[in-house]
Amino acid sequence: MKSSVFNFLIVLIILCFWGCSEFDSNPKGLLNLILIDAPAQWDSVFVEVQGVDVELIKSGREDGMIETFFLPYAPGDKKIEVSSLVGGEALLLGRDELPNGKVLGLTMRLGDEYFLYLDEKRYSMSLAESASNEVPIEIELDIEQGFSYDIVLDFDLEKSIKVIGEAPLSLELNPIIKAYKGAGTGEITGVVSPTALQPAVYAILDGDSISTHTNSSGTYNFRLPEGTYSLYFDPKNESFADTVIHNVEVVARETNSLDLVTLKLKP
Repeated sequence: MKSSVFNFLIVLIILCFWGCSEFDSNPKGLLNLILIDAPAQWDSVFVEVQGVDVELIKSGREDGMIETFFLPYAPGDKKIEVSSLVGGEALLLGRDELPNGKVLGLTMRLGDEYFLYLDEKRYSMSLAESASNEVPIEIELDIEQGFSYDIVLDFDLEKSIKVIGEAPLSLELNPIIKAYKGAGTGEITGVVSPTALQPAVYAILDGDSISTHTNSSGTYNFRLPEGTYSLYFDPKNESFADTVIHNVEVVARETNSLDLVTLKLKP
């Protein structure tokens, strides 16, 4: 009996050692891809998304070979109402464990359906001639064992949708998506009045801008890299004057809640 117990313990120790060695030989970190939106003036915008390719060089590879890992958007219905991801709303687009290494870029794989609603009427969009349903996204990120990483994908619908014909209304999509490391970003949030205007809000840094709109309650939200921004409020209504706020600070992992902005009628 003692011999049997002893033999069992030896086997158990060997299995544990093998399992730990196997685990340690394939160290991984967790990557989360989070989708947000900077919406346009449309009622609702839907884009079909298959998932995201992550281009990565594994740690210790002397040949520098880039490997691609596909993170699928899991639901059966791949059509995402991107325009709803405002005012702090976000969507977990994909999540997976990846080997230790360096992420060199992403490619979002779109499907074939892109459409929006305007005054309850549906309008299909075509891809711009210069665009592709495989959208490259620039970002670099080091993945280490035991850590969880967030990459925020900002789908800028304001810049992505273009009107190419008025009668009948004809639209095209040229997807513009930026990526930010979640660990290095902070938030700006605030409220704009009158809420019915739902103005466009632009965060501007060094000549580059990112846009969003307020939601139905007048709230806007940005997730941005650290820096000092100017906010430009475009009422999208010729009766109201635009407004600018300068020196808005963004600090990583902090939320800067701004005072109420009231857009005023022009004299």
